[in-house]
Amino acid sequence: MWPRAKTAREVYERPVSEPDLIGRYTIERPSFSRQIAIDAFAALPESHPMVAMLELDASRALAAISRRQAAGEQVSLFAFVIHCIATALAEHPALNAVMHGRSVVRFDDVDISVPVEVETDGERVPREVVVRRAQDASPLQVYQQLTQARGAQRTQGTLGREDSFNRRLGRLARWVPRPLRLWLLRRFISDAFRVKRLAGTTLVTSVGKFAAMPGHAFTFTTGPRAAMFVVGGAVERPWVHEGQLVVRQVLSLSVMVNHDLVDGAPMARFATRLQALVESAHGLEA
Repeated sequence: MWPRAKTAREVYERPVSEPDLIGRYTIERPSFSRQIAIDAFAALPESHPMVAMLELDASRALAAISRRQAAGEQVSLFAFVIHCIATALAEHPALNAVMHGRSVVRFDDVDISVPVEVETDGERVPREVVVRRAQDASPLQVYQQLTQARGAQRTQGTLGREDSFNRRLGRLARWVPRPLRLWLLRRFISDAFRVKRLAGTTLVTSVGKFAAMPGHAFTFTTGPRAAMFVVGGAVERPWVHEGQLVVRQVLSLSVMVNHDLVDGAPMARFATRLQALVESAHGLEA
């Protein structure tokens, strides 16, 4: 029978006298922060997501970002994409919605949750920043909000109000049995107004900052929200631009939409608008 870890991390090696069919291996228990993430995934309501894997020409936006950075302004491609997503969601509120029991609440304000990786107790974990009223924020203002949150983490140990609440909740959850934790998480998720106050109306995460490679990533569910987004990397690819085959900077962007809440036609119109915003460098050029 295979051993179970008695401590957080144990290394095992088969005796030399036995045939080495397994080799050296490690058994680890998930950290508590990882366990909370597992519980949160388990508590999410069942949904039927549609996935759109977009490829967008970001060449014009990246050129505008370079010019602004050269002029001393602080902005990034990720902040720009958040700005474009928020603008498109405000124009297509069917995708800026959260389940509320058996009802659906469509919000006017686009509050975007952004996972930020920080180091806590020697472990790198994702924590949450919520960009409020993102539809009214320029790419530079989005970047400033994310930078301020990271600065607050370094000086105060917290990214902001939502992060402070989640950390307090996490400390309390250590003393709660897992079945009760799941019940409480499901109760939390069932209230659209509580979700908006503490976690925003949608989520935008990025894998492109970790690896600039072609391809897409997407989550398995949108949870109670109508839509979620994963921003990939921008890489050079052959692209037809103005009738010519040229090399352009192409951004991969995955859009996950809860088909229980949104039909295909509204999703397609949203994706078309989002493409136009990104490829026109909306909010970056005067």
